[in-house]
Amino acid sequence: MNKLYDDFLEYFDVREIVSKDVFKKFKERGDYFFLSRFDPRLLEVMVFVRKDLGRSITINNWIFGGDLHQRGLRENTSEIVSNKTTPYLSAHVLGKAFDFNVEGMSSSHVREYLMSISELLPYKIRLENKLNGKEISWVHLDVCDEPKNPKVYLFNV
Repeated sequence: MNKLYDDFLEYFDVREIVSKDVFKKFKERGDYFFLSRFDPRLLEVMVFVRKDLGRSITINNWIFGGDLHQRGLRENTSEIVSNKTTPYLSAHVLGKAFDFNVEGMSSSHVREYLMSISELLPYKIRLENKLNGKEISWVHLDVCDEPKNPKVYLFNV
């Protein structure tokens, strides 16, 4: 597992995958603590995609002064989670999803690329495609596979 974590850390900072509050509370535990909260399949797919594309990938950007902070792990106090009134089993809560953007590529182009290299991916993935009938401007990638799904499964919410 350490090799996977080290590979991930070569391309991503753990602050990109958790909120500022989570990082502040648990930063003394170190990077591996945060990485252990995620499905290893997700980490491996993200390393593969980053290497294959050769382009910068942005998940959360709060560490760079941006306002994105809920695109990785969503904890119980996050606004997206705490406002729910019904059970919420998002892939983000389970550590099985990232939302991200790729430098110089539209989200639709990234989804097309992932579909075109599906056989090379180490695991099955799901990609969110449309929200309320409109294409989303980020890439949601998760490893919540179902046996009936193809290697890359597009879904709408």
